[in-house]
Amino acid sequence: MTDDAELMARVRAGEQSALEILFARWEAPVFAYFYRLGCPPWAVGDLTEEALVLLYRRRHRYDPARPFVPWLFGIARLVWKEYLRHRGREIGRTVQIEEVERLPSPDVGAADAAEAGEAVERLRRAVDRLPEEQRMTFLLRHYHGLSYEEVAEALGVPLGTVKWRLHEAVRRLRDAMAASRKEGETR
Repeated sequence: MTDDAELMARVRAGEQSALEILFARWEAPVFAYFYRLGCPPWAVGDLTEEALVLLYRRRHRYDPARPFVPWLFGIARLVWKEYLRHRGREIGRTVQIEEVERLPSPDVGAADAAEAGEAVERLRRAVDRLPEEQRMTFLLRHYHGLSYEEVAEALGVPLGTVKWRLHEAVRRLRDAMAASRKEGETR
C-alpha cells in the first residue's frame, strides 16, 4: 500500500489516480471528524468535499518531509472554522457514530440496554459542551488517533497547549460524568 506522502507527491505531479486514492482513503475519516464536531448532518458531506477540494488546491503547499495526516486535519480545521464563521454554530445535534458502535447487543436485558444508552448520551452531551478548542483536540486525539505532535501540527498550536487542552477536556468529561451519575442516583 502506498503511503500518503508518496501519493501527495504524485498528486503534486498531476497524477489523477493518486488523488482518487487519497480521496477514497480519507473521505470517511474527514466525514467522521466533521460529524463528531457537531456539524449538522445535511452539511457534513459538503464540508468533507470542501476539505478534500482544498487539499487539492493546496497540494503545492504540502511538504513531503512532514506527516500527511496532521496537514489534512489542519485543512479540515480551517474548513470547520470558516463554516462556523459564515453560518454560525448549528444548535441541533444528532446521534454520533460512536454511539451506534457502543449499542448493547440484543441479548442484553432492557434495563441494562437503557442504562448503557443513557451513559452514552451523557458522554455525548459532555463532549458537546467542551469548549471548541478542547473538543477539536479531544476528537483528533481520541477518535482519530493522532499523536500529540500530530494534533499540535493539525491545530497549529504548541505541543504544551495540546497536552493542556487534553488534560482539561478529560477533567471536564470526568466531572460531567460524575455529576450526571450523582444526578441519576438522586432521582
